[in-house]
Amino acid sequence: MLTHAHADHTGFAERARSNSSTRIWVHGNDVRTAKGSEADPNEGPLGGYLRHAEAWRTLFGLLLHGGTRVIPILDVSAFSDGETLAIPGHPMVVHIPGHTDGMSALYAADRSALFTGDGLVTRNPLTGRLGPQIMPRGLNRRSSQALESLGKLERIPAKLVLPGHGEPWSDGAESAVAAARKSGFS
Repeated sequence: MLTHAHADHTGFAERARSNSSTRIWVHGNDVRTAKGSEADPNEGPLGGYLRHAEAWRTLFGLLLHGGTRVIPILDVSAFSDGETLAIPGHPMVVHIPGHTDGMSALYAADRSALFTGDGLVTRNPLTGRLGPQIMPRGLNRRSSQALESLGKLERIPAKLVLPGHGEPWSDGAESAVAAARKSGFS
């Protein structure tokens, strides 16, 4: 299960698919990006973030571990908004575009857990700012849409929010969304 098709989240997927016949899933709007046939441009340049030491740490970490290298996934299955997936935990897909066109959260009701990927994070990888927030403009397709999409998450009765970057948030999805809205753009 991929929340979206950015290289730092998909890098292992083709190896898992080809070595163990694992089926790889991503939202339909990110399938072409996952297959390497379409780029997903960001709305803003990264240059302005380079004044932050955290941006350098993140970029060097990505470069050292291959997180900037797009490894196409040759066979990708698509899921869609509202779909309950037939895998352990039976997560429900919540499409929250903005970070990418197919950005999706996965809600596991039986665990009261919401996997938000990069749709809602608790650590900004370019500035180091902590607390619930959307990703920085330099990493989003459309930041205003990312912030607006949070409305779908605040209705999820999850107690635990598990972001793609940062520490888990245990005060519930509604409070995480409120804090992210207060944080605004970066």
